[in-house]
Amino acid sequence: MSRDLSILFVGTLPPRLGGSAIANSQLLTGCAALGHTVRALAPMTTEALQSGDAFAVSHPGLHVTRYLVPSFENSPDLPSSDSHRQSEGQQIRELLPAMITQERPDIIIIGREAFAWYVPDLAETYSLPCLLMVHGATTIGILTGTYPKDLAQQLLERYHKVNLIVTPAQHMAENLRQLGLSNIKVIPNAVDLSQFSPRPKNQVLLRQLALQDDDIIVMHVSNLKSLKQPLDIVSLAEKALPHNPRLRYVIVGDGPCRESTEEACRSRNLAEQFRFVGEVDHDCIPDDINLADIVVMPSAAETQALVYLETQACAHLILASDLPGAREVIVDGETGLLFRAGDLDDLTAKTLLAAGDPKYRADIGRKARERMQSHSLSAAVVTHAATLEDVVRQHHR
Repeated sequence: MSRDLSILFVGTLPPRLGGSAIANSQLLTGCAALGHTVRALAPMTTEALQSGDAFAVSHPGLHVTRYLVPSFENSPDLPSSDSHRQSEGQQIRELLPAMITQERPDIIIIGREAFAWYVPDLAETYSLPCLLMVHGATTIGILTGTYPKDLAQQLLERYHKVNLIVTPAQHMAENLRQLGLSNIKVIPNAVDLSQFSPRPKNQVLLRQLALQDDDIIVMHVSNLKSLKQPLDIVSLAEKALPHNPRLRYVIVGDGPCRESTEEACRSRNLAEQFRFVGEVDHDCIPDDINLADIVVMPSAAETQALVYLETQACAHLILASDLPGAREVIVDGETGLLFRAGDLDDLTAKTLLAAGDPKYRADIGRKARERMQSHSLSAAVVTHAATLEDVVRQHHR
């Protein structure tokens, strides 16, 4: 029988950039709305304190406790430095037991793979069940070898200690099984269909970006880390603009590759065709996506990018690398377009095809919106909450 749970979360939350922080905040907010008690322990930088305060005020049901880190990890497919792990581990090992003692939770959610360094041992000490959210980047690093083998083995040993692993994609579940893990459940990522919905182009935003009504806007939305391949957008522009000079490129987000991407635009004399918006609040992303004619994600690896779902929910065309994670949510030629990963000629051809045919884009967008009904955020929250209840019941047995 369903009952209200006391949930203790350890992981990333906004204002940290990236899909995992957004997905975590949506899940926890949804659980709180269902009547569950939610407390969270999350990292914070000094520079982001003001934004963190604003998030806490706007999400009072999450009861967030924060600890300071020198910087947010920008490349989770690589291990953080020894000093970062030691500092973060020390703070979690001090704060988490105090939170458990203050109010014993029914379950601990580990909101990202890197936090498995610290939390499963503590959950075991206090005889608490824990669930690990595998959003993918760290596990991708383990699979591709960017994560050093000795550290990867140590981290995987901690994966084995959790009661259940939840991941949003079937291909990632299979990868985890190949790494020797078995207790895995797939719950696809979700999108708020009321927030992300078709709407007219925001004329104020259009003017702020010095764009014209007849410009064909190609947009990229990400945290601009290397896996997202933002430099490929510059190469795309260089190839496509001679064939369609009406193309304009809008880069939404901030991260480690922003400076090099801007420099590439300048060095190739493309700066006038690019707009770099920088970091924006997630609540503003629907206006950005609805400004776009095409959203391009040339990622080298993805588990299941939220931008895929958000673009389709807005009935706009998503053009993505043909990766397993993309194929799970995009039907090529029907609800979006896929191009051969890393193939700039194919990316250019698909971009020009979509740019030259507004009706084609609209037809795909309409079908994409219909398909996104199965990724409703409200339904996903109910599934997650039921999963938490199952883990708690099995632990008590």
